Amino acid sequence: MKPSNGLFHRTILITAALCLFLTSCGNNKEEESKKKEQQEQEKAIKALEEIEALNETIIQLLDGPSNPGKSEGKKQHDQQQGQQQGQQQSQGQQQGQQQGQQQGQQQGGQQGQQQSGQQGQPQEQGQQQGNEKQMEKPQDKIWDEVNKNIIELHSLFNEYIPVAAKLGASADLSVNANNTLNQLTKMAETRNHNEVLNEANNLHKAICDYFVLHQDKRAPAKLLLFHARRVMLASRLGDWQTADAAANAMKELWNTQKTAYGDEQKDAVAMLDLSVSNLVGVVAEQNQNLVAIKGLIVLQNIAELEKSLEEK
Repeated sequence: MKPSNGLFHRTILITAALCLFLTSCGNNKEEESKKKEQQEQEKAIKALEEIEALNETIIQLLDGPSNPGKSEGKKQHDQQQGQQQGQQQSQGQQQGQQQGQQQGQQQGGQQGQQQSGQQGQPQEQGQQQGNEKQMEKPQDKIWDEVNKNIIELHSLFNEYIPVAAKLGASADLSVNANNTLNQLTKMAETRNHNEVLNEANNLHKAICDYFVLHQDKRAPAKLLLFHARRVMLASRLGDWQTADAAANAMKELWNTQKTAYGDEQKDAVAMLDLSVSNLVGVVAEQNQNLVAIKGLIVLQNIAELEKSLEEK
C-alpha cells in the first residue's frame, strides 16, 4: 500500500521542524559559549590591569619614568602614606613624653631635693626617643613599600596565570613572567634603584605579552612604553649604546603600528609620532636632560593614546 500524500507531507514538516529546532539549540549553545569566553577574557584583562598598575607603583616609588595614566593611584598612595607617617610621628612623641614624665616622677620620689634638677632629663630622653622614630630613614620606608608590592605581585600572578592558561596562554609566557618577577624580587634585596627599575620594566614587557594574548587593542602602545622607558633608564646611566638600541627598536615598532589606528586616535597618533621622533633625535645628541624631558612627553602621549582606545 502506498502512503498517502498527507502523511508524506506531515513527515517532511516534522523532519524540517526538528532540524530547525536542533539548529537553533546549536546556535544558542554557541552564542552562550562565546559570551562566556568573552566574560572570562574581560575578567582576566581586569586582573592583568591590576598587576600592571601595581608594577607601575613600584616604578613610581623609586622615582622611575612611570606611565602617567597610572599616576592617580600613586597620589592616593602618597596621601595614605603621609597620613600614616603623621600618626606614627605623633604617637612617637606622645610615647616619648609619657615615658619621660613617668621616669621623672619616679626619680623625683626617690631623690627628694634633687627632684627639680633632674626631672627634666628623663623628659628630654623620652622626647628624643620620639624624635628618633620621626628620623627613621625615608629610604627604609620606600623599600618596605616596594617589597610589600612585590609580594602582592607574586600573589596576583599566582591567581592570574592559571586563568590565562585556560584562555590559551603558552607555558613560555608563564615561565617568562615568573622568572622576571623572581629577578625583580632578588634585585629589590640589593636596594639598587637602577637594577630594580630595569627589572620592573622587563616585567612590564612580560605583562604586555599577556595583553597581546587577550587581543587587547592597547597592547602595542603598552609595548612602545617598554622601549621608551628603556631609553630613559639607559640614558640615566650614561649607557648610550643601550639607549640608542632601545630608541631604534622604539622607532621601528612605532612605524609598524602607527598606521593601524583609526580616525578617533588621529590627534593622539600625530602627537606621539612627533614625540617619538624628537626622543630619537636627542638620544643621538647624548643629552641626558633632553632625553628625560622628551621621554616624559612620549610617555604622556602613550597614556593619551591608551585613553582614547579605552573610550571606544
